[in-house]
Amino acid sequence: MLNELKQVALQIDELIVNDDFPTAIEPQYLRATVMDYPSRGGKRLRPALLLWCCGLLGGNTEAALYPAMAAELFHNWTLVHDDIIDEDRMRRGQLTTHEALRLFARETFEAGDLAADKFGRNFAILAGDIQQGWALNTILKSAEHGLSAELTLALGRRLLKLGSCRLISGEALDIEFPMRKWQHISTEDTLHMLKLKTGNLLRFCAEAGAAIALNTGNFRRKEIKMLGEFAVAAGIAFQLRDDWLGIFGDSGKTGKNIASDLTTKKPTILLLKTFENLKPELQLHLTGMLGLDEYDETILNQVRTLMRDCGAEAYVREETEKLASQAKKILYRFPDNKYRTLLLELTAFLVNREE
Repeated sequence: MLNELKQVALQIDELIVNDDFPTAIEPQYLRATVMDYPSRGGKRLRPALLLWCCGLLGGNTEAALYPAMAAELFHNWTLVHDDIIDEDRMRRGQLTTHEALRLFARETFEAGDLAADKFGRNFAILAGDIQQGWALNTILKSAEHGLSAELTLALGRRLLKLGSCRLISGEALDIEFPMRKWQHISTEDTLHMLKLKTGNLLRFCAEAGAAIALNTGNFRRKEIKMLGEFAVAAGIAFQLRDDWLGIFGDSGKTGKNIASDLTTKKPTILLLKTFENLKPELQLHLTGMLGLDEYDETILNQVRTLMRDCGAEAYVREETEKLASQAKKILYRFPDNKYRTLLLELTAFLVNREE
C-alpha cells in the first residue's frame, strides 16, 4: 500500500508544481506562501482515497486526478486557517504559514513584534483564501481532463456543500467548545463535530471517486452513499488517533507540538473521557495542568498517567478500532479487487500510524 501511496503522491505533486493557477499571484512572497503547504508533500491520503474509490468501482483513475488534486488543495487551506486559530508553530516538521510570515516580516520589513504578528496572520488568511480558490479552479479543470461538464459541476457543488459549508461548521463548533463549561460538552457533541470537520472532506473524496467511476452526479446512489459512510468512519478513527498522538505521540515523528490540545484546552474525546472518569479531586488536579504555555516531560507524564489509569486512553483506542472495523465491513460489501485491498490497508494505516 505504501508504494501505491507514493505513486499517488508523485502524481499529485507533479500536478501541483506545474499548475498555472498560482502564477498570477502577487506579491511574489504571497505566491510562494500559497505554494508552501501543497508543496511540502505528505502522504496525500485524500487524493489516494478518491482515486482508489474510483478504481474500486472500475473507474478510470486518470480522469479522477484533478478532483483528487482539488481535494488536497482544499485540505491545505483548511490547515493554514486552522493553524492560525490554534496558534500552532509547526506543521509537518516546519514552521506554520503564519509563523513563517511573521519571521519574514521581521527580517524583511524590520517590523516590531505586534506588527509582525498581524502581518503573519493577515497574509496567512489571504494565502488560505487563494488556496481555496485554487481548489475550486482545479475542480473546474476536470471538464478538460476526461469528465463531462455535468459531472464536473456536480463535483464542484458537492465540494462546496461538504467542504465550505459542513466542514467549516465543524470548525466553528471546535472553536466554540472551549468556551463552554466542561459538563456541557458530551462525547456525542464531539463526535458530531468530528463528522463535520474531519469526516466531510473524506466523504467528498470517497463519493467523488465513486461518482466518477459511475459517471453520475447523483450522490444518493447506494454505492456512493456506502463509500461516503466508509470514509466518515475511517476519518473519525483517524482523528481519534490524531488526538491520541497529540498526547502520547512523538513530536519527532508527528511534526507537531505535543500537548497543544492541553494548551488550548481542546475538549477532545480523550480529554472529555478523562474528566468523566476521574474523581473530583483528580479533576481539579487535571484542570490545573490545562492551558499552560509549555509542557515539560514531568507535567506531560502526569497527564498521561491520569488518562491511562482512569481508562480514558483505553476507551479512545477501543473506539478507534471499532470505527476502523465499521469502515472495513463496508468495504467487504464491494468486489474483491486491487483497490479494495488498498483501501483496507489504508484504513489499517490510519488507525495505527505514528505520524
